[in-house]
Amino acid sequence: MSGPYRLHADALPQYVTETLALRCGSPAAARAFAELVDLRGTARRIGCPLRVVDGGQDVTPGVVDGEPLAQEAPHGSYVVVPHGDHLLGNARADWLPQSADWLLDRLAA
Repeated sequence: MSGPYRLHADALPQYVTETLALRCGSPAAARAFAELVDLRGTARRIGCPLRVVDGGQDVTPGVVDGEPLAQEAPHGSYVVVPHGDHLLGNARADWLPQSADWLLDRLAA
């Protein structure tokens, strides 16, 4: 949920770049890390069922949401909760029970 498919280092908000710089050790290391976050071509190798959930109100600049990841994965499913924020903490009841049922159905198959 709310995970990036790709990051665009030049478009990330300041608080994200500062946090990455702190955790990576420097602004240059943070930029290099951000450029590595790119799942293009990776999802097709995910063999298990994958459910990606995004909040419609999670609009962090520089972050490509998870829809392309779900579309590329052979068994991908994408759900957007229109009023959901980042990490969907404000909308758990609107996606979590259904996602648990989705997972149970796949495990039972």
